Amino acid sequence: MPHPSFQPLSRGAGLLTLTDGRFKTARLTAALLLPLAEETAGEYAILPYLLRRSCEAYPDFTALKRRLNELYGARITAEVTRLGECQALVLHAVSIDDRFALHGEEVAAACAALLSGMLFRPALENGVFPDGALDVEKRCLIEQIESEINEKRLYARHRCESLLCEGEPYAVDRFGTVDEVRALTPSSVTAAWKRALSAAQIRLIVQGGAPLSQAGEAFRAGLSTLGERVPASCETQVVRRADAVRERVERMDVGQAKLVLGLRAGTAEPDEGVPAMRLMNALLGGTPHSLLFRNVREKLSLCYYCQSGYDRLKGVLLIDSGVEERSADRAKEEILRQLDAVRAGDFTDEDLESARRSVVNQFRSVGDRQAAAASWYLGQSLAPALSTPEEAAEAIGAVTREQVAAAAQGVTLGAAYLLAGKEAQ
Repeated sequence: MPHPSFQPLSRGAGLLTLTDGRFKTARLTAALLLPLAEETAGEYAILPYLLRRSCEAYPDFTALKRRLNELYGARITAEVTRLGECQALVLHAVSIDDRFALHGEEVAAACAALLSGMLFRPALENGVFPDGALDVEKRCLIEQIESEINEKRLYARHRCESLLCEGEPYAVDRFGTVDEVRALTPSSVTAAWKRALSAAQIRLIVQGGAPLSQAGEAFRAGLSTLGERVPASCETQVVRRADAVRERVERMDVGQAKLVLGLRAGTAEPDEGVPAMRLMNALLGGTPHSLLFRNVREKLSLCYYCQSGYDRLKGVLLIDSGVEERSADRAKEEILRQLDAVRAGDFTDEDLESARRSVVNQFRSVGDRQAAAASWYLGQSLAPALSTPEEAAEAIGAVTREQVAAAAQGVTLGAAYLLAGKEAQ
């Protein structure tokens, strides 16, 4: 995978170029990175979905669809993600690479101009976002929030994060709450858009068979219309240790209980120990042949699934499992016993190398998909230096079993959340 090149566009804004001729498509990603906060989460979250609908040059869906068809069926998508304690508002444009245009058209550059127009010059009515468009996107965002509540495994993970990180921005849902979204008005959302453009760290990622310098020019022109910006720092607060274990049982109409343990990893970016913690997580519960899967699920049959995940930006480790409520305490004890085993170095070389191969293969496959590569570099948008997937794989290859055990020794349990069925009356 080619090494990216980074070019600053203005204060707090930059262009990352990934030139790779293996793909037939060009992909542009524009992201506004803002501090995640309870009071702004909902009004910021709706922005990318509103912005993708139209722009000043193509003010309705019909005009925009016609323009996308002219660009060989280009697509515009939107998403909201969380990067540590940063809320990322993202627009993607995907088109054919210019090499495959029938008449030599500069399709990717046209998509960059369109994306820039959506971000900096949206279609407004009387200076605000139209009522009709806002109502549609409010309904869609509320449905998205409710769908995550209805997905009980995801819901339980969110609840454990909130329990572990109570009072920290990490506990805030990236979409806000249903009540916050319902209260949005054209005026409030328009004010949020202007504030976001002024305060965001802005990143543009361009992927294609050519460097596409025109993309940078399109966004530099858009940035020039904003005047003086004061970009926020978007720092993530890392808590190294959990001083106490917060426990909570919540009851809903569920057939299978969900047990989620929240742990402080003690290691987060830019610590040197991140590769060891990544490998420790894979060994413990991050792969289909991990200790948790083999022992807690397969050998002891204490759960239906059991796996761990590590957020390297926040320094949080989550272990989630599906259990019978009567087995929850035993499952928790065995999960923690497996963590103790890693701390003590009680795992085989075969276990370690199997985990290492899984992580290395995962990193080396990032460059096989443009979307995965864009996600990789978006995740490093606020890092002082960019690390390629190949460099991350190399770092994993150098981790020793002693470093894995030491990484596990820094992990502390901070929350235990159980979502269980309703008690019998």
